[in-house]
Amino acid sequence: MPLTVGDLFRTPGLDIRVVAGSRGATAPIRWVHQSELEDPTPWLKGGELMLTLGIGVGKTPARQRAYVRRLIGTGLAGLGFGTGFSYRSVPKAIVDEADRAGFAVFEVPYAVPFIAITEVVFTRLVAEQYELLSRSLDAEHSLTRAVLDGHGVPGIVAALRRAVSGWVVVFDLHGSLTVAEPPSAELYLPRVWSELQTSRSEDVRFSLSVVDRGQHIAIQPVVAQGRVEAYLAVGKKDAMTQFDRIVSSHALALLALELSKARAVSETERRLKGDVLDKLVAGEFDAASARQALARVGFDPDRPVAAVAFGGDEPMERLATACEEGLGHHAPRGAFLLSIRDDLVLALVQPDELGYLRGIRDAVATRSRGAVLAGGGATVPVEGLLQSVREARYALQVCRTEGRQQAEFEDLGTYQLLLSLQDPEALRTFADSVLAPLDRYDSAHGGELVPSLHAFLERNARWESAAADLLVHRHTLRYRMRKVEELSGRRLSSARDRMEFFLALRARDLLESDAGRRARAGSESERAAR
Repeated sequence: MPLTVGDLFRTPGLDIRVVAGSRGATAPIRWVHQSELEDPTPWLKGGELMLTLGIGVGKTPARQRAYVRRLIGTGLAGLGFGTGFSYRSVPKAIVDEADRAGFAVFEVPYAVPFIAITEVVFTRLVAEQYELLSRSLDAEHSLTRAVLDGHGVPGIVAALRRAVSGWVVVFDLHGSLTVAEPPSAELYLPRVWSELQTSRSEDVRFSLSVVDRGQHIAIQPVVAQGRVEAYLAVGKKDAMTQFDRIVSSHALALLALELSKARAVSETERRLKGDVLDKLVAGEFDAASARQALARVGFDPDRPVAAVAFGGDEPMERLATACEEGLGHHAPRGAFLLSIRDDLVLALVQPDELGYLRGIRDAVATRSRGAVLAGGGATVPVEGLLQSVREARYALQVCRTEGRQQAEFEDLGTYQLLLSLQDPEALRTFADSVLAPLDRYDSAHGGELVPSLHAFLERNARWESAAADLLVHRHTLRYRMRKVEELSGRRLSSARDRMEFFLALRARDLLESDAGRRARAGSESERAAR
């Protein structure tokens, strides 16, 4: 416990007595300062025990009361007034003002030198610092031992919790729990995460102290090699002490080492798993070798697998990191492979049930700063992996074309037919055979036949709705559709002809989406090369 003004009164051999403000005698003493100035406050920081002979307190009661108020405003622990020099006793105005404010004032008789008080205080302060150092070293040894014994992050957190006698939570950059001690401390995570989200700016490398529902909470980033890996939150009912801060700082350093090590291991595993997936897709494994390779990375080779293709507007390395973190938390059975391929991230998972794709995409999206798209292939035996990979890529292409967040190949409807034509020239030939007359008319006359046909079909041949989308009168739209029929030789009243128009427009969408994707990939490659 820190030394207080009241402790001085109980010190054997120290003949001093309290004369005012006894209820303030619990104030802790940070330092001892002696001054005879009328206004010593510019040289005070708060928490000091001030000793004076009364030379600067003033001769009038008003000045003496003002003197006490100045000291109180600075946050002094108390005032020791030496008698037998300027004053035979402590002035009544000082006593009354100190009593009124609960500010401890004690009389130091002529026979008691100020150095005696200073020695008592400094001896106790040195003992406190030594005790603090000893306790801190013991706690740091306990934290370090947790690492040396291989207990990792959970061991560090458990040792820190015991040291501070509170609760400790470590969570990642997306607010997901890493470890909590005691386990019930997980209940504090939503409040801590909400406070962090509300307070932080773009720069997440800062510490935050809050008082929430009777808990004093300190939140600090765990930084390794200039990168924020996680956050550490320490909470307790009492305010954080210097000991708590020292031990927490040591825990931060150890957590940074552990998380940095975990990231290095994770990145190595990702590269190895990526190599396995690349070889599977390239067909370098026979059936038996493929099953063995999947078994070594946690898959059940007797159960079906599915490919997922991820795309987004972040650089592929960042997207791959988000995919790795998301799949690590949400992949069925916890097994997955990951590889960066051109302008997408390809993953292999082992779903437990249908409809798995939405949960996986959401898990990745919450860990990405940009939009995330996901295309899923069919669930197939290991031998059919290449089929699922092709379907996942096709489904991702449809997401890019239509602005969907996720799509499984089985849900693509007519796109399955178009995407089965893997030759872009075949798609282009089919689309041109249907739409070329309309293209020529639009080019020659500045017309809007193709966009109008697209809106008409998208609105299921509802004239009012399609005309509203195009911002034209319905009679204008009817004229354009008659022109479409005239130029194409097809009738919009025919279900078969409408289907041909629809497929041709969809083929155009796919071709344009693929061309844009290739152009973006080429630009990124060129920038990277420069």
